Amino acid sequence: MYIGNYLRKFSNSILRGKLIYGITKELQMNVLTTINCKGPFSVYRAQIEMICLLKNKGVNIKVIGFFSDQIKLFFDNKGVANSNIFPKKSIDKQYIKDVKNIIKNDRIDILHVLDGKSLRNCVLSVKKENVKLITYFGSASLYWHDLSSYLTYLNPRVDKIICNSIYVFNHVKKQLFKKNKNKAIKIYKGYDPNWFESVKPFDYTSLGISKNCMIVTLAGTNTKNKRISDFINSSKFLATKKEVHYIIIGKFTKDKGLEKYKNESPLKNNIHILGLRPDAISLIKGSDIYVQTSLSEGFGRAISEAMSVGKPIIMTNAGGCTELIDDTCGIITPIKKPNALAMAISSLVNNDELRLQMGINAKKRMEKVYHINDTVEDTFKLYQHLFKH
Repeated sequence: MYIGNYLRKFSNSILRGKLIYGITKELQMNVLTTINCKGPFSVYRAQIEMICLLKNKGVNIKVIGFFSDQIKLFFDNKGVANSNIFPKKSIDKQYIKDVKNIIKNDRIDILHVLDGKSLRNCVLSVKKENVKLITYFGSASLYWHDLSSYLTYLNPRVDKIICNSIYVFNHVKKQLFKKNKNKAIKIYKGYDPNWFESVKPFDYTSLGISKNCMIVTLAGTNTKNKRISDFINSSKFLATKKEVHYIIIGKFTKDKGLEKYKNESPLKNNIHILGLRPDAISLIKGSDIYVQTSLSEGFGRAISEAMSVGKPIIMTNAGGCTELIDDTCGIITPIKKPNALAMAISSLVNNDELRLQMGINAKKRMEKVYHINDTVEDTFKLYQHLFKH
């Protein structure tokens, strides 16, 4: 049995070019990545750019998944091999077979799964394959007592779980049994402020808002976790010298529930619920302050984007997202406290110098601490470690 395993590993090493005439030789890593991009390019840009930059570092990387023609063209222009192969149901036998064939035919060393739906199928694809399996987790919603988690992230076949913040990393480690705790690794999801340089700030005069008014934005899907009602309710407690307008962007925000809170506010005419918008970055860039009111966040894509376009941040103490800012670029308030939120908003509205400097500092922090190049470097080092072991 042991001899058989040794011979199989030796044979795989020869096939992958690691052993030639008895001499160990490091060759290009073959990586297969899965991605599920059901939204616009901007939502998944950090992951898409990471894949392309890993190729630039010499990784022979191929991507499969669900993505638009725009994203496919982006991969094509970057020279990244790609195919629209994705699971069409919870357990997709054809997808499992397709992934298995790619692993064998392309001599894949590492399978990097960036979405949960694919992971459920990929753990079955690699069951008998000599390939490392990495996945990504970005929230505090994984639990060891949830049996379904053993079909995905806690499956024994998973070698590493990349967590997007210290908060998520600590949470995931608690769900892993003692011998598996080293499976969790923290790698921040990085951004590049240069991505947004060409984005024009939204002209709010088109909504009938004077240029002298202060614009406060919030972007997010209208769920219980996002607590958008707290943002609206904070308008009742504002104490500002300037007129303030609230801008709410995101999926389901036009539901009647938010209108109820809006109509209860003395500033109801200054609260603009815009719904899902393709120009969300432009709207944020044209504003003065960005706010987030969640109960829990893994990292915070919208916050990262707001910082990248130079906006000061006001956020609730909601977990991983608090790692993004320090007191030079943002303010953290307690969750479910609209009055505390109002105080923070008022303090920045009433102090132009502080507000503008915080915005400058926010952009600098994204460049220095949470840059995409650091994400790529950390991911590349993880690939190297797994490739060698």
